[in-house]
Amino acid sequence: DFAHLVTFYRYQRSMSQGQLAQATRLSRTYIYHLETGQRANPSPQVVQNIARALELRGEEKLRLYDAYHALTGQYVDGEQGESALLDLGELASLLVHNTSYPAHSLDKLWYLHSWNEAAIRLFETQEFLARGEQLHLLKLVFDPEKRQHFQGWENLARRLVSDFQYNSRTLTHLPEYKLLWKSLREYPEFRRIASSVYTGSRPAPSFVFQIQHSDLGRVTLRTATTVFSGISSYSMVSYVPGDLQTLAIYRVHGWQPQG
Repeated sequence: DFAHLVTFYRYQRSMSQGQLAQATRLSRTYIYHLETGQRANPSPQVVQNIARALELRGEEKLRLYDAYHALTGQYVDGEQGESALLDLGELASLLVHNTSYPAHSLDKLWYLHSWNEAAIRLFETQEFLARGEQLHLLKLVFDPEKRQHFQGWENLARRLVSDFQYNSRTLTHLPEYKLLWKSLREYPEFRRIASSVYTGSRPAPSFVFQIQHSDLGRVTLRTATTVFSGISSYSMVSYVPGDLQTLAIYRVHGWQPQG
């Protein structure tokens, strides 16, 4: 039945009730009552959120939705025609390539999913991208070759590590997260910072930092993050001018509309 399926899929993905509660923005008590059959009429939105948090696909998702219908008589709306919709990764890439500001998209583990030409030039990542490797935002910041380009590197690194730990707190059970964390810990500076940052509160939505560009000189940037409502699998980060000097640089290179 529905309750047993939720429990089965959760165990299959090595998630605790607390982790599922965090991922769905429900209380742990709610998840417990759901799995023990004490919640007999959850909303369709709750069921969609659970399917999304458990990353159910195809037959698994259909089984859960069928069990939900058998329990409540309700259908989960918004799923019809889903296959015809753009994948969220594709949608994030479209947003990235259709903004004039330097921008890139991130997946849920902060791997860099797509870049536009302005971002590639701004962060001088041509060589990294030419290698064809899957780039991770934190590895880019902690890379010994790139560190010198970030002014106030320590503060930037601490901010990003704290944000990453907060945003990925519901993903620590994933095998790919564990592999990523192991590889990040190969950087001594990452181990030092990760062991000392505080991750208890929600990060501020934007922050300012500086880079030293080989051609453009000192550039001051402010982050602007675009997320899809209720979904954390992809986001887009744009870099807007943080001071008048950077605004002038953007205008010269066509990254800032005139006017």
